[in-house]
Amino acid sequence: MTLFFYVKTLDTPKNVGQIVCDDNSITGEHPGDEYSWIMEIDRNKSDYWKIRGKYSKLDDLTQIAIVYRIGDTIVLGEIDNALVSNFVNSLIEKYGFDNVKWLLT
Repeated sequence: MTLFFYVKTLDTPKNVGQIVCDDNSITGEHPGDEYSWIMEIDRNKSDYWKIRGKYSKLDDLTQIAIVYRIGDTIVLGEIDNALVSNFVNSLIEKYGFDNVKWLLT
């Protein structure tokens, strides 16, 4: 299943995505054992961003979510339901429960 978060805010898609990325960096016990989420602009669409997973020992990035604006709302979409907990706390803490909605597809 896929989840979409809708955040009512005037913040930019990059700023909203960065809040989630900042809470999803992990350093392991061994040197170079680091995993983080990063923001990357979509080359095909201006103001569309991707949240990507980056493991320090690999060159490949994994797709976590897309982030874009619709009106006064930022959409964080195409999120695997296994990653919901990585998003929900960060978004509700920053924007409040009343400004964060979600849709399961």
